Amino acid sequence: MVNKPEHHIPFFPLNIFLLPGEQMPLHIFEPRYRQLFNEAESENVQFGLPFEDANLKRGYVSICRLLEVSKRYATGELDVIIESLTIGKLKSFESAYPSKLYPGGVVINEKDSYLNTTPIDEVSEAFEKYISLIEGKMPLDVTDFRLVDIAASLKLSSTDKIKLIDTENVDKQNSILLRNLRYMNLLLDQEKSIENGFILN
Repeated sequence: MVNKPEHHIPFFPLNIFLLPGEQMPLHIFEPRYRQLFNEAESENVQFGLPFEDANLKRGYVSICRLLEVSKRYATGELDVIIESLTIGKLKSFESAYPSKLYPGGVVINEKDSYLNTTPIDEVSEAFEKYISLIEGKMPLDVTDFRLVDIAASLKLSSTDKIKLIDTENVDKQNSILLRNLRYMNLLLDQEKSIENGFILN
């Protein structure tokens, strides 16, 4: 059995799990993480968000990049936007990365194949409805969206995302997303009906 490549990378421990393509705004104030994000900006350093779920007994890492520094403060604090690139498995965590203030650890690289399949028609149609309800129009073409693109758009909980990628059966992945989309669409339909003076039974 061939071992998967391992990498020693910086960590930014939020215990939040991001799927590839997901973005998140952050306010960086601790000196150790200001050091990390200054290096991410100047040296294009990638970093991991380690996520462990005691119930699921899984340790995953969202491997991210700094997408943008949106604001700098006189104190040295930063407002940033990060983006998840891929997913790895957490092998070890260290409280301090070598010669740095911030933590780090070892990540086992995974094949970038999580949810990398085309959704069934029912999922695509439900997602189109979800986008139209959120935006009030259809602002983008979803025909080339993969399951991961749809999942990343739904603001699922970290635990639900882990359950989704742990489900290797594509039919079950489609079923999970379809169930979530139908529930969200029902809530959005109800909200709009209330706004218009109607209540759905």
